[in-house]
This record gives sequence, structure tokens and C-alpha cells, in this order.
Amino acid sequence: MRALILAAGRGSRLQQSEPKPLTPLLGLTLIERIIFSLKQKGIAEAVVVTGYRSSEIIEKLKERETGIKLTFIENPEWEKGNGVSALRAKPILENEDFLLLMGDHLFDPDILEPVSKKNDNDKTAVLIDRDLNSVFDLEDATKIQIKDGVPVDIGKNLENYDAVDCGIFYCTPEIFTALGRTVSEGKYQLTDAIQYLIYKDRLDIRDVTGRFWIDIDTEKSLKYAKQRLLDSLSKTTDGAISRLLNRRISKHITRQLVETDITPNMVSIIAFLLIVLSSVFFALGEWVYLLAGGILVQFSSILDGCDGEIARLRFIGSGYGAFLDSILDRYADSLIIFGLAYGYWIHNEGLLVWALGFFALIGVFVFSYTNARYEAIFESSESRGIPLRRDMRLFIVAIGAIINQILITFLVLSVLTNFEVIRRTVTTRH
Repeated sequence: MRALILAAGRGSRLQQSEPKPLTPLLGLTLIERIIFSLKQKGIAEAVVVTGYRSSEIIEKLKERETGIKLTFIENPEWEKGNGVSALRAKPILENEDFLLLMGDHLFDPDILEPVSKKNDNDKTAVLIDRDLNSVFDLEDATKIQIKDGVPVDIGKNLENYDAVDCGIFYCTPEIFTALGRTVSEGKYQLTDAIQYLIYKDRLDIRDVTGRFWIDIDTEKSLKYAKQRLLDSLSKTTDGAISRLLNRRISKHITRQLVETDITPNMVSIIAFLLIVLSSVFFALGEWVYLLAGGILVQFSSILDGCDGEIARLRFIGSGYGAFLDSILDRYADSLIIFGLAYGYWIHNEGLLVWALGFFALIGVFVFSYTNARYEAIFESSESRGIPLRRDMRLFIVAIGAIINQILITFLVLSVLTNFEVIRRTVTTRH
């Protein structure tokens, strides 16, 4: 299936020097975010209708490797309305079903799942949101009145309405018949064609209430969209320390880094180098160095979340990046424990610290190794057991170093990690 993106409007309410589709939004332009969202959901080709400052948009997208085949159509009559822009795509899309999206609507890529499936009744369908309280600018939204599950009216000025349209449509070729009819009557908005389909009982609705979407028309809506994107970076698999501390800081760091040329892999390496430095401090053994090392470990833990955040914001996550991050984490864990053990030993001697350090290292390694296998078996996160993800383990190390309790730190890590490994082993058997 192909997609049609309407990106011809001016966007005069946005105080930006760029054309509206090229509005910067956390490392990508608005239209790039739409295109990458389509790619993420398996759409391999898109038609982009441009108008205002068309050449700038086309040049920008041609320079960018999007992974989607793009076909451009220039609409010299873009000022008339977006219905005219949509009609321009008729020669290319008139014999197939396609997705229709607005070039100024940001959305959760998962919102495309219910709209990308063909209707049994062969009707055009519109995505709707019934949660009116969640709509950012309800006054400016396009409202839809629904009766017995069927749309009966659409428009921005409806007094009685039940939902708003999200600016995303599943279109059959019939949409071009409706557009041709309404444009010939001097009605140039896409909403006019949708109203025609409603009149002919040829419009279906698909409810995506609860999914994130926003029409970016003003500076306020742009600011809100940025915050929602940052808020979405949290993951359901985040550990307690990530939820309560790390993410609250890492999002602010990511907000700055994502606008630069720094890649996720660079961030992973920087976080690893901080661990290397902290292990050197730990190996010196004196409390002031333990304090510095503990602080560095916790900051590295915070920074370790930024690589994934940048990857998700830019749609550049990769298997190699995840592999590199995992390898560096294991080396980092080894350096931390060795540094702490050596620093304690040169000042206190004795073999106890090496024994506890050994069991802590074994526990951490086997705990990490069993994560993926255990979750694959139970199709759930490790939250059923001891919540000891890496963010928690590094936090324990940081606190232990800061208060100069190395033996206790090793003992806690040894007991918790190895106990959880044993628990998992028993659980999987039964």
C-alpha cells in the first residue's frame, strides 16, 4: 500500500522561517517524522504533494535517506485548499487504495495499524478520536457527528459532535470521485469531499481513541508535541531507578543531543568511557576517588539511556547499536567490579573482597545472560522476580562507593543476582 501526504500548505501561524513541513522537531523535520513513521509500519512508497516553497521541501527530502520511495507532485494552486492538492494525486493513485495523511499531523506510528487494513464494505475510512478532552486544540479540530456507529456530519463548526478526525484516512479510489465533484462546485477542502462521502453513505470510521496524535498549527502545539515525544521515551521495561531518576534527567540531555550530529553509538561509547574513568578512580581506593567514581557511575547510567532515546526519536535504532550497547555494558560491569575490588585490596589486603567480587561478577553476568531467554519463555519482563535491571545495579554500586562500603556492595550484588538466577532456573523448570 502507498501513502499520500499533503504538504502544500503555508502554515502561517507557525513562527518558523522554514516551510511548515520542514519545521524542526527534535532532530527531524515534521514531514520526515511522518515518512519514518510510515516506514516503521511497512509502507514502502509515498506520494508527496507540495505547494508553498515546494522546491525547498523536495530538495530536503531528496537529500535525506528515508528508506521509502518518494514521488513528488507540485500543486501551483495550493492556496485554494487541501482538496485541490489531494486531487492532484489522481493520475498516480486512482486505481488503488491508499493512506491519506496531513503533512502537519504528528502521530504515534501504531495509530496506522487499524487504518492500514482494507474495509470489508470497500468504503473510505477516517480515523477518529472520541476523547475530546485529550484533543490539544478542540476549537480548531474537525468534528464528526456519529449516529448508531455511522458518521452523519463533519466540519469545524459543528455544535453537536461525538469525535474529531485525526487527519488520517484509508482511501479507496472513490475519494477522487468525491474530490472531483466538490472541486467542480468550488469547494476546495478535503473536508468537503469527506462530507460528500458521508452524504452518499460511503464513509466508515475507525476508532483510535487513546492513541497520540496532534495537528501542529501553532507554536503552542509544536511545544506540546515536543514534550509528548520526550514523554514517550520511557519504556514499560524501565527499572525503578530509570523511572524515578534516570529518565527525568536523560530526557533533558537527549533534548539537546538530538539536535546535534551525535549518534546513539557515540553516546554508548561516551557512557562506557565514563565507566572506564570511574573504574580507575575505584582502583585508587581512597574515599575521595570512590566518591568521584560513584558519581561517574550514576551519570554514566543516566547517559546510557540517552543512546536509545536518540535512536527512537530519530528512527535510527539498529541491531548493531543494541549489540554494541550490550557488549560495552558487559565490559563496563567487569571494570567496575575489578576496580572496586583492587582499590579495596591495596588498602586492606585479604582475599574476601576478591571472593565477593567474583560472585558479584558471576551473578551480574549470568543475570544479564538469562534476561532474554527468561522473558522469551514467559513473554513478560523480569518484573515477576527481583527488579534488578542494570539501572538498579549501577545505583547500588554508586551508593556503595560513595559511602565506602565495598564489601557490603559486593555482598548485596552477589546475593540478589545469584538468587534471581536460581529462582529463574527453578521457575522455568516448572
